[in-house]
Amino acid sequence: MNDEDLRDLFAGFAMRSKMWISPHLEDYARDCYRIADAMIKAKYAEEEPEVGITAIKRKYTKQEK
Repeated sequence: MNDEDLRDLFAGFAMRSKMWISPHLEDYARDCYRIADAMIKAKYAEEEPEVGITAIKRKYTKQEK
């Protein structure tokens, strides 16, 4: 899956979250793509936060290598 498809997928997930809805649909759609962009940026970040299930999963994966 390329980054453009991934961006669309992430934006769709953001839309489905229904955590917030702007009264203006254009703003809502733009915000969903901003969330998607942030998710892609986090995906490629060299330093990931060492919190939550991601940190635990990464810790055990590195030890197995």
